[in-house]
Amino acid sequence: MSKFKLVYNVQREIKKLNSTIDLKIIKGLPYKAEARRHRFLMSQFNSFERQPSFSILRRTVGIFTSILL
Repeated sequence: MSKFKLVYNVQREIKKLNSTIDLKIIKGLPYKAEARRHRFLMSQFNSFERQPSFSILRRTVGIFTSILL
């Protein structure tokens, strides 16, 4: 998988998890497993961000995801 696709998929998964966590908070349900997964994905995303080539890529992905949504 290319780095671009990997970053895109991680961002998409984080957005899905955020929605799931929000719904569980509203319903008053526990969301411990989702929070753990979210922390893991954020650490992955932040590790990509630290790499110099990803600063431009991250902005490009952000532009494309904002257009798609």
